[in-house]
Amino acid sequence: MKSTRREYLIGAAGAITVTPTGEVLASSKREGEGPPGIPPGKRGDPVMELHADPINSVGVGVIGLGNRGPGMTSILADINENSTPNCEINAVCDIVEDRVQDTASMLQEDFDMDPATYSAGVAEDEWEGNKAFREDDLDEMVDSGWKELVQRDDLDLIFVFTHHRAHAQMCKYILDHGKHVGCEVPIATTIEECWDLVQAAESNQKHCMQLENYSYGEEEMWVMNMVQNEVFGNITYARTGYIHNLVGTYFMLEYGPPINWRSRMHMEVKGDTYPTHGLGPTSWYLELLRGDRMEYLVAQESPEAGLSEYAQNELDPKDEFYGRTDWANGDTTRSLIKTNKGKHIETQLDVKTKRHTAGLSHNTLAGDGAYHESVTRHGSDLFLGNKGHGAVDDETYDEYWEEYRHPVWENLGEEAEGSGHGGGDYIELYRFIDALNKGRPVDYNVYDSVSLAAVRPLSRISIENGNRPVKFPEFTQGEWEKDRELPINKYH
Repeated sequence: MKSTRREYLIGAAGAITVTPTGEVLASSKREGEGPPGIPPGKRGDPVMELHADPINSVGVGVIGLGNRGPGMTSILADINENSTPNCEINAVCDIVEDRVQDTASMLQEDFDMDPATYSAGVAEDEWEGNKAFREDDLDEMVDSGWKELVQRDDLDLIFVFTHHRAHAQMCKYILDHGKHVGCEVPIATTIEECWDLVQAAESNQKHCMQLENYSYGEEEMWVMNMVQNEVFGNITYARTGYIHNLVGTYFMLEYGPPINWRSRMHMEVKGDTYPTHGLGPTSWYLELLRGDRMEYLVAQESPEAGLSEYAQNELDPKDEFYGRTDWANGDTTRSLIKTNKGKHIETQLDVKTKRHTAGLSHNTLAGDGAYHESVTRHGSDLFLGNKGHGAVDDETYDEYWEEYRHPVWENLGEEAEGSGHGGGDYIELYRFIDALNKGRPVDYNVYDSVSLAAVRPLSRISIENGNRPVKFPEFTQGEWEKDRELPINKYH
């Protein structure tokens, strides 16, 4: 039977769906109807509240010792030495031999650990000076080390601190080899990768946790505790984003090689390439996947100017990006998200304009009882009830700060002080190791992780299809509909 013109127009005007392999389909807009998923027969049991067998001392492996890996490895060792959670770092890996040896020496000298080492044998000076390296050309070199590490019998948990495009393939391989995995953000860059991780976590009944450190900030968890204690009342909307002038750093070698994967990402990919720092805390405020979920996204972007200006006026003529003006990614991307309960989320990526750093994650939360806005990482404004146009005074703010400080920060704040991202790095790693020691659910399960990461490909798809609404995949086998307490609030 031929489609009528009316049926065609309804489909064209409706929301876009995306198949598990990333294929874009048009469909009519039906409330609650999500894109197709993995057939039930090919999935394991849900892992929403996975209680894995307790591990008295967690055997840890680390892949990636460039920008993030060494510091996070040091925090893990420090947690084991000075806190209750128990772990042993048994293996470390990087392409660059110098980095592996430096990290192994640090663990030996400072923490009396003797990890096995894996690398591709590339020297630091050779690595930084070779512009021929690219993400897609590294498979053979990288595989020579990290897959051997994953196959070790003395590892229970493996951390991935590599470049974005390697995250999902490494996590899937780790899960399929019976290990838990923790991965830097974003844990996936495509919808297909998101589904791969869900299927692997369910099939192997292992934790797959995206390491979203911004959720663990003291201010963010203070707001969450006020939410839990109904200070905000009925929450109606949230605004968030990653707002941080990074133009100069996008051409620095500390994030490469591949030289330079951050710049190349903006050269090749539209959309919000880094959505999780803002959406992480927001997902906790709105208790997403615990009675509500993100259903639709609409994205728009501005023209690009920031990287072009820098490439033409600041870069050395020998730089591979010198003079380039063909950047795919606009200077700012905004996405509007509707949840199943009708709540509204606005998220923004802005890393190329000359505006000030507005708290990096710049979170705003509105309810009928209170309104909170992060102004900087060192302060924020709180509005209560119907008390006119002004924020509460300093005395009232301080009273609320003391009354609603989150129990996790009450317990761990002193230990976390001085660690990266305002203590967030320490607390997220502490919580992960503690969960494995006790056999309790982790704070971010695989569904939480891929739901946040999915904003990246969905925002791109919306922009490339005329700013059409795009449906979020329903990853959870219906588990999102059940009201549950967040692990961060349930297990102190």
